[in-house]
Amino acid sequence: MSFATVVMRRVVRRLFIIQLALTLIIALSYLTFQSLNGFFAAIYGGSITLAGTLLMAWRISRAGEAGSKEKQQGYIEIYAGVVQKFILTLVLMAIGMGVLKLDPLAVLVGFAVTQFSFVANKVDTRYQS
Repeated sequence: MSFATVVMRRVVRRLFIIQLALTLIIALSYLTFQSLNGFFAAIYGGSITLAGTLLMAWRISRAGEAGSKEKQQGYIEIYAGVVQKFILTLVLMAIGMGVLKLDPLAVLVGFAVTQFSFVANKVDTRYQS
């Protein structure tokens, strides 16, 4: 396993844990101060970020594999992942607020707060032999 793969797995694992923790904090806050509907909506909003993170992790790993063969193919994989993540986010937001009739503010708060995990995710990327 390459060093880049090890670092990526470490980054994704930590990011996923931070996002999960933030989702639970926001959801429990909604449960405490609002309602059960807000709780489920916040869980749903945070889950949108979690789904996007897993999609991008998968795409980046595919880009690494494809990039080892042809550099241009690696770039295409990453750009395709960004487009897919954007579409996934829009579709899940529409389903949550439109079809499931979840509290829009709670969905957006759950989604927005978990986005801060990208700033908080500091992982040591130094090479260790």
